[in-house]
Amino acid sequence: MSFRSGGRRLRVITVIAAAAVAFGLGTSTATAEPTPVVSSHEANAERLGIQCTVPPNHDPAIIRQLYSIGQSRGVTSKVMLAMFEAGWVESHMQNLNCGDRDSLGVFQQRPSQGWCTPASLCLDVAHATNKFLDQAIPNDRNNPGYTAGRLAQSVQRSAYPERYDQAESKARALIAEASGGTPPPGQSWPTIRVGSTGADVTAGQYLLSARGHATTADGQFGPATNTSVKAFQSSKGLAVDGVVGPQTWSALIVTVSQGSNGSAVKAVQTQLNHLGASLAVDGDFGSLTTTAVRNFQRQAGLTVDGVVGPQTWRALLSR
Repeated sequence: MSFRSGGRRLRVITVIAAAAVAFGLGTSTATAEPTPVVSSHEANAERLGIQCTVPPNHDPAIIRQLYSIGQSRGVTSKVMLAMFEAGWVESHMQNLNCGDRDSLGVFQQRPSQGWCTPASLCLDVAHATNKFLDQAIPNDRNNPGYTAGRLAQSVQRSAYPERYDQAESKARALIAEASGGTPPPGQSWPTIRVGSTGADVTAGQYLLSARGHATTADGQFGPATNTSVKAFQSSKGLAVDGVVGPQTWSALIVTVSQGSNGSAVKAVQTQLNHLGASLAVDGDFGSLTTTAVRNFQRQAGLTVDGVVGPQTWRALLSR
């Protein structure tokens, strides 16, 4: 999205004001450009695109998709917050086929500014999200003092940069919902620390390796695992206490599905075997692992899609 120099509503109001002066209906000494009267809850797509109607509420499927993509790319909590602030402010987390000029989609990206070729890609939520993150991740790394809102602005280049930080509370609520919010009874993240043993520890060790902190997956939470956990927590801006609880698990998990491979898949296979499956722990998310995941999701009352995202991870690890 390129910098927006103004919306059609602003231009319309300016013309009306000028006409009022010409016909003696206003003061000819006024020189300041009139400010449009708009609701603070209005999405930028509607604020700048006078013909664009935006629902007042978010699309739950979109916030889950954004959260899963952010998790799979291992983004920091600030990048995640910036992404949700931008999505809410721009479109109310809706995949819009309208907006200011040629702006499209959740982040109101403009094909004419190189965000997508062909233009329909701007309506591909995964493409749009990854394009946002392709800029936000290095911007976050290179500008550690940025607020989440300023980070969002560094990508979006909006005419209303202050709106992103103003949406922080809403964005945090959306993140909580997308990550599962308050877990159902019996589905809370486990807590593991030095001295813990078992399948949850093994899964955590595989996930640490998947996140770039090589750890032996032996099911024993000893000094080496403690060191890896603290290093991971430090890298994510979490409390560095060596305890893997809800916040650390939420940052540690990796969304995987058929075709994925590596240590995160081994973590899934380990948990499924702990619950009665008989899978080779080979890191290959093939048809047998897909079937086992879908069976587990059905038994747990989850959406049966074969994708191990935040809700499925939490259910697997809470058993």
